[in-house]
Amino acid sequence: MLNDDALLALAPLAGLAAYCLAHLIACRVAGHRGPYPPLLAGFLAGLVAGVAVSLWALRHMAASPADLAALAAMNLVAYLALAFGYFNFINLNVASLRIRMLQELLACGGRMSKEQLLGGCDAREVAALRIARLVRGGHLLEEQGRFKSGKVARFLWLARVFDAVRWIILGKRYASGPAAAPVRPTIKEGSP
Repeated sequence: MLNDDALLALAPLAGLAAYCLAHLIACRVAGHRGPYPPLLAGFLAGLVAGVAVSLWALRHMAASPADLAALAAMNLVAYLALAFGYFNFINLNVASLRIRMLQELLACGGRMSKEQLLGGCDAREVAALRIARLVRGGHLLEEQGRFKSGKVARFLWLARVFDAVRWIILGKRYASGPAAAPVRPTIKEGSP
């Protein structure tokens, strides 16, 4: 049997294992309703599992309340990092054009002409697929052949979370959006 210290160290991995298992089960139950609700269900199940294992391991530790809180916070951050990696791994398969091309190639028995492979990658077709997905999700609303914003709050909230994570990792040098252009140093006359 594992002692409490080892159990505490393994709690984020237990959460990740629960995330993966719950995600697989949710995918089977949800069918083809989209990849994100099962990911959210798996994330929540993993969070509950990771917190439960952490609290179980912390129950008999002889440490100050501040140390116990720090250990619990460390495990929470570790689980969130593992969950973020898993989400991006799954999202890569959902959103990546390169992977989609390889899947199409595999579905055709491993052989396709260049024209056939590029035929599914037309920029207009890719944009049409993305627009259709945004309309299905309610993020874009179509009225009389024109689009307007739908429920963009979730996308904006998620974008702000990713902006915060990038800022934490990359620091002050990070700037989001197309306006962020590199600043070129000016050279004064007479300088080498």
